Amino acid sequence: MSTVRSTTARWTAVAFVAAGVAFLLFPVLRPWPDETVASTDLATAFASDRWVVSHLLGILGLALIAPALLGLRALLVGAGSGSAWAGRGGNPGVRSATWALVTAWTGAGFAALYFGAEIFGIRTLAEAALRDGDLGLLADVEVLRMQPWAMTLFGAGLLLLAVSGALLAVALWRSGGRASGPQGAGTHPRWIGLPLALGLVLVLPQFFGGPELRITHGVLVAAGCVLVAVVVAGSGRVSGANR
Repeated sequence: MSTVRSTTARWTAVAFVAAGVAFLLFPVLRPWPDETVASTDLATAFASDRWVVSHLLGILGLALIAPALLGLRALLVGAGSGSAWAGRGGNPGVRSATWALVTAWTGAGFAALYFGAEIFGIRTLAEAALRDGDLGLLADVEVLRMQPWAMTLFGAGLLLLAVSGALLAVALWRSGGRASGPQGAGTHPRWIGLPLALGLVLVLPQFFGGPELRITHGVLVAAGCVLVAVVVAGSGRVSGANR
């Protein structure tokens, strides 16, 4: 069981770090042309490989949050069964972690649909504008982005992601503190999930900001993911030491 827990901790930490890196690289690699005026530079940016790669990284960041939370939940369940919580109904953070997982998976799925349309739909419009010399085609970019069903799914997905972040913070708060057990449960600071929770709550509003704000937000999410990863990896090392 200790080996399984150590392996789960390792891959969960990797998932959190990878998600954070993807969230950061999305705004860093994304081209930032002036979108207020239809221009050749705008069409070129939309048609570029950087546009596609950066948005794929955005999808990857969303997609990795759910499996990372799945691993975290498994670790919290295991900690509760082998610690001082075992006789008190188990780790108090498990229920919040479960709902964090459900909302993250659903939210990521909804948001990814919009990302896919933006990646390939906008790129197709930009390529047509460059090929035909008709920059007026770029007017349809806003039509694509504001399509009611697409906007509804995107907004709902990112709101669910925000809920997931809040539930993650609750799970780590409830399972943290000074309580300890043979598997090293409950030794992390209660606040450790707050930076990532804040980053996930701000995913939707940061889309209304410029590149500086977007990149700063990417740094926040990446830092939050790394903090949680450090705690997760530490729980695996403690478990391995107790074999």
